[in-house]
Amino acid sequence: MKKLLLVTALSFSASFAHAEAPAAGTMDTAPAATFSEIDSDKDGKISRQEASAFSAVEIGFDNADANKDGALDIQEFAETKPAQ
Repeated sequence: MKKLLLVTALSFSASFAHAEAPAAGTMDTAPAATFSEIDSDKDGKISRQEASAFSAVEIGFDNADANKDGALDIQEFAETKPAQ
């Protein structure tokens, strides 16, 4: 019985020993924001100012703004959002 317990404990610890921590700065710990969270004034569009509170949205804002009206509608936001 002690051998079985020892083998079980060793197999669990071995699986943890092979796990590697992600490289510094590569782990995105914040969950992806939804359109309604970013659209703080609830006008149905994300302005550049609203996007500035979310770095990933702010960085891709110009590319996402397909009609170049200075705001993201829900379709522009959805089409540029990375697959999860």
